[in-house]
Amino acid sequence: MRYRTVGQRVPRLDAPERVTGQTQFGADISLPGLVWGAVARSRHPHARLRAVNIEKALRMPGVLAIVTGRDFPRDTGIPVLARDKVRYQGEAIAAVAALTRDQAEAAARVVEVVYDLLPVVSDVRAAIRPGAPRVHKDEESAALPNACDETVVKRGDVKAGFAASDRIFEDTFETPWVHQGYIEPHVALADWDLVSGKVTVWSSTQAQFNLRSDLAEVLGLSMSRLRVIGTPVGGAFGGKAGATLEPLCAELSRRTGRPVKMVMTREEEFLANHPCGGSVLELKTGVKANGELVALEARLLFDTGAYEGAQSGTGAVLVQGPYRIPNLLVKAYAIYTNKPSAGARRALTSPHVHFAIESQLDIIAHTLGLDPLAIRLKNALRKGDPVVGDSALPYSVAAKVIRTAADRAGWSHGPKSRVSGSKARGLGLAAGHWTCWAGPSSAYVQVNEDGTLSVMTGAVNLTGTDTSFAQIAAESFGIPVERVTVQVGDTDTGPRNEGSWGSRVLFGVGEAVRRACEDAKRQLGEAISGELGRKPSEIEVANGRVRARGGRSLPLAEAASRAADYRGAIVGRAALSELPFGISFAAQVAEVEVDRETGQVEVKRLTCAQDVGLAINPMSVEGQIEGAASQGIGYALSEEYVYDEGRLLNSSLMDFRMPTALDHPEYEVALIEERLDGGPFGAKGVGEPGLVPTAPAIANAIFAAVGARVRRIPITPERLLSEMKRQAVS
Repeated sequence: MRYRTVGQRVPRLDAPERVTGQTQFGADISLPGLVWGAVARSRHPHARLRAVNIEKALRMPGVLAIVTGRDFPRDTGIPVLARDKVRYQGEAIAAVAALTRDQAEAAARVVEVVYDLLPVVSDVRAAIRPGAPRVHKDEESAALPNACDETVVKRGDVKAGFAASDRIFEDTFETPWVHQGYIEPHVALADWDLVSGKVTVWSSTQAQFNLRSDLAEVLGLSMSRLRVIGTPVGGAFGGKAGATLEPLCAELSRRTGRPVKMVMTREEEFLANHPCGGSVLELKTGVKANGELVALEARLLFDTGAYEGAQSGTGAVLVQGPYRIPNLLVKAYAIYTNKPSAGARRALTSPHVHFAIESQLDIIAHTLGLDPLAIRLKNALRKGDPVVGDSALPYSVAAKVIRTAADRAGWSHGPKSRVSGSKARGLGLAAGHWTCWAGPSSAYVQVNEDGTLSVMTGAVNLTGTDTSFAQIAAESFGIPVERVTVQVGDTDTGPRNEGSWGSRVLFGVGEAVRRACEDAKRQLGEAISGELGRKPSEIEVANGRVRARGGRSLPLAEAASRAADYRGAIVGRAALSELPFGISFAAQVAEVEVDRETGQVEVKRLTCAQDVGLAINPMSVEGQIEGAASQGIGYALSEEYVYDEGRLLNSSLMDFRMPTALDHPEYEVALIEERLDGGPFGAKGVGEPGLVPTAPAIANAIFAAVGARVRRIPITPERLLSEMKRQAVS
């Protein structure tokens, strides 16, 4: 079906404000009487707090108030300030409010803390050994020491599957801790009105309604006394999902009677945000000689840091990759360590497990003398196959996505090495999948008297989704997109929504917008049916007109004006929590050039094919896919938190090496449109699947170029040269 507005390449509606500097980000907001806050943080990764002395800090110039963990006595499970123990370097111990930022930071530096140092749990392998130091002894599960979350996935009979296999492959893979890489740091501002008792919080957050719930818990307030305003966000990618500075700003505002603002320094961002945690992934896979996958047994250890952040469930159900594996036994665990609380970074734990399964598939193909493309096509999921939670896959598109990426990249030439001097080139293929998930989604659509539409959601606009909402509404009424405005309401004015994460916003909220449009059209038909001489069920709204079947019609503006006179505002509403199950597939082919003398790797070309359902705005979709893949390049080659016994050694952008514009290759993006019933006009989520296959595609390309298989990312020159030397010796 061809659409009038949906499917068109529409520039972002907020682009002019953003590129001209008119957009007000969190750090730009100020209020009369505003004062600044700063945080005193732990120097040690694991220690008991013998004493926290704030007397000297209170005497510092400009200081108005200081709070410690004793000022947050409610046991909510949401870490705000440490009380008896610190569990990672950078954990907040006290917060200071002062007249200026410099004064607040100076006072925070002189908060005196007496520590009793404790043994450090530095990684998941050490954490699960018998007798390992406990990070939270009372909160761990019985499965393994320091385990806080466990997921087991079973299908078929793994023992029988291995018995029926011709070959069994066992490999261990590792992924690093990484920062999400957003440019705007965490920022919060709180204003506690001591007369009304109302607290207003401005935050650079992905999830304003969830943040309101957290603040209500921590502060002991009803939600009606809290208003959270999500400011425009300068990047998040999963890293701005939880409460960080907001409770501190609120409590300091209550104590000072003045609005309090905090902005994290870049070092604080690395030490104390919610980075993406690392993992150790152990796979045992049984195959037939022809490459047919028979059985998979996996133990997945996800590093959740000091507090429960990373969860085991997503990785456990996605580790099979986009492939048919009849016999599965997966045991996945989230493990406490003395690092920050882990968060998401595009497709929670999916890039981790796909690096493992896609690397091992290439190992299997190479060992059996099979084409890496052929083994993937042989095993690709088909319609009706059991996938996440044993749901039946509603369509068969995985093989098409994989083949499209290979064809566009010229895979027929094969992944073999091409050598010129010290440089070698190779192609690598990988695929992946991610779920389509709606979650609580709602929207309002008002039909104005002039025939324009006002769309209201509560979903923070991270990726240009407001433009897609406008396209959806314009398509529903058959009007130009210029006649639609979209606003993001706050927790007092907007309809409730789950966070802007999980590739759910366009899929879930976009469908809520479409349904709200249908509700508004129904109301409009009811209001105008008498004038048109038809039953409400016989009134249609399309192509910018309100029409009686077989009768006369009115322009939308005239009909809306009359309807407003008859019954007041026409406001369509929609709320939903679930939509039909679906999966988005992605496949990529990386072409790399490796300097065999230095170990330097350059990605020359990246071909990306992705199943998007329907591209509401192809320009936006392509940008999301390229952006995700660009993060995947850093994940594969350079980005990594470097710890020494729990102490972070590279807490700056100088030392944490994110790719720059000079490091990005030529991209080719192919959109596969296999529509999903339930998504708006068949659209699926697109933001996260594009990161999933990038690292294994690059790792596989490096192997094709130089014959060295690196099982731990990032594949730095040092690791690659070491592996090349080791494999040459063996």
